[in-house]
Amino acid sequence: MNPIPPASEEGHLLDHLAFVRERWLSIVCVFVGFVAISAVVTMQQPPVYRATTRVLVGTGLSSPLSERSSAIEGYLLERRSFDTQLEIMHSEPVAERAARRLGRIDDGTSPERREAAIATVKGAVTLLRVGDTRIVRLMAHDSRPEGARDLANAVAQAYIDYSAEQDDAARRESMEWLTRETANLRDELRASEERLVEYLSDEQIAPSDREGRGLASSSDPMEAEIASAEVELSRLQQRYRELHPLVVDARARLATLRRRAAEELSERTSENRKLIQYRLLKRNADLDQEMYQVLLKKLKEADLSSGLADSGVRVLEAAKLPHTPISPHVARNLGVATVLGLCLALGFAWAAESFDRSLRSPEEIGRRIGLPTLAVVGRFDAPDALRLPGAATAGSLAAETFRSLRTNVRFSHVDRPRRAVLVTSTGPEEGKSTVLSNLALSFAQSGRRTLLVDTDLRRPSLHRLFQVSNARGLADVLAGDAALSETVQPTAVEGLDVLPSGTLPANPAELIESTRLQQQLAELRERYEYVLLDSPPAGGLIDASLLSTLADGVLFVVEAGRYDEKSVRATLRQLERAGAKVYGVVLNKAQRDARTALYGYYASELEAKSASAAG
Repeated sequence: MNPIPPASEEGHLLDHLAFVRERWLSIVCVFVGFVAISAVVTMQQPPVYRATTRVLVGTGLSSPLSERSSAIEGYLLERRSFDTQLEIMHSEPVAERAARRLGRIDDGTSPERREAAIATVKGAVTLLRVGDTRIVRLMAHDSRPEGARDLANAVAQAYIDYSAEQDDAARRESMEWLTRETANLRDELRASEERLVEYLSDEQIAPSDREGRGLASSSDPMEAEIASAEVELSRLQQRYRELHPLVVDARARLATLRRRAAEELSERTSENRKLIQYRLLKRNADLDQEMYQVLLKKLKEADLSSGLADSGVRVLEAAKLPHTPISPHVARNLGVATVLGLCLALGFAWAAESFDRSLRSPEEIGRRIGLPTLAVVGRFDAPDALRLPGAATAGSLAAETFRSLRTNVRFSHVDRPRRAVLVTSTGPEEGKSTVLSNLALSFAQSGRRTLLVDTDLRRPSLHRLFQVSNARGLADVLAGDAALSETVQPTAVEGLDVLPSGTLPANPAELIESTRLQQQLAELRERYEYVLLDSPPAGGLIDASLLSTLADGVLFVVEAGRYDEKSVRATLRQLERAGAKVYGVVLNKAQRDARTALYGYYASELEAKSASAAG
């Protein structure tokens, strides 16, 4: 027997997508269940209505002293002010006023209920600015259309009332500040003027004489005279001696001029100090006067604007009663549920397929096990449910399947005209006895003498399938209690005999391992062209491995989707170690589709001919 090659995971893309066809029922169930649950959840959701109020939002009250230096600065200030108004509209004080207008809270409401009502109002309101305008869409949501409309209008009116109160309070504070500062500046102006008058009186300065004059300068004719006297003295000193009368007179004249110059300089310095002090007092008085006039003007403007004040906040469009809910979106939810359900179903099927290592198709058997699939037997409806030999009627798909299996077995050993074939599987209830019985029936119908031997000395079943006695059989022959001629029984099919298991022994393995079984099989080979052995499952029992050494080859039955690759490969390795020659695999209980119905095309023609003949 050739060694089993290692498993290969390579395959065509369609092989990887085959899980959709294999698990279509699971996909449908998951998809329908998810969509149904989504539909129920959607239908159970309470309706949500939305009402919208359009509000013109002001930029807030500007300060009487504020002045915008440029258009850009004004735009930025207005934008920040607008964002501030949006936050105020969604603030707790506005929500509390709205809750009071709706009657949800009052002065006697507990703090817990008050906080809950305010949070409910804030959570049900959404603000959306309309473009680059000062218009806001105030949207309120509620389970009742009347509730949504009343809530939107209540929040808008609460914001207007709150803004008006805040503007009034700001104007009052501005008026109070301007009045207070004006009074202070008036007092300071009076004090400055009094200090100026007192200085003029004390120094006996006439303001009219000093306002047009500048500071006194020392550059006057006296300096020119002193310079001329110094030049004259220098000229005389060059011509005459120091005691000459002309030199003495010139020196005396120069001293007189210098003394007079010093006296005039002292007088001018005193006058300059008085003038500087006067101008300082005059400047302070003028500044106080100017500030007082400015504040007085602002005070009059604020007093006038208080009577004409308009914050610019108003309702452009009141909320109307909504007629249709915005939620739940039945069509959208079902559409999303359909897409998600399909993805979930495919994901579930793919995950199940990834973790499922069982064998379901001939391609998987060839790719993972490395053995050919000699036949694919599906689950057939009556009369093709292969429970009893003869049920596979001529011309049916079942008959064609076992005719193909018969041909494959014949060409497995062309050099042996008489052969013994063992049929086994990994575990029980995989249908090996049914496959063996119908294969024997196909051999007999083709004119070849065939014997069925029930070597399953633990749980025999052939006697029930063919309705023969199991009082005496193979176990009795091996024990020496009966002869072959006494135990082999004919069936209703010409050319097909059955050797039942007989009395169940306590030590089946010892009987199978005995040389007497080899002798009996050699004798049966001389009588029949095909001896088909029905053995116990090979997984976990030694019986099939022992019987495989007596047979020419082994047919390995695999029930589609029952055992995983690891279990099947372990069973085949056990047979390999015993020296068995495995012809191939018979895939049993497989789905009837394009991959498994290898002879479906020809069988359909045969079935059509049979139906027309019967008609």
